[in-house]
Amino acid sequence: MFLTKLTDKSLITNQDLAFNQRIGLPVEVYCSRRCATLAFGKIEMYTDTIIFVGGQSFCRENHLFFGHPHLTA
Repeated sequence: MFLTKLTDKSLITNQDLAFNQRIGLPVEVYCSRRCATLAFGKIEMYTDTIIFVGGQSFCRENHLFFGHPHLTA
């Protein structure tokens, strides 16, 4: 299940993040060190290094972000 989620639901590019933020879809913030979900909610804002979800900031390099990836034609 996790492998499928990792390949099908990972948010990697700014385009993926913008798509989820624009539509208002919730994202999951996962910590692979703790093996736990740290936050679940809408993206408030993001930069090239940090994503803000639920009033908390998360480093893009240290966490996994799951949601609905942007679909290209």
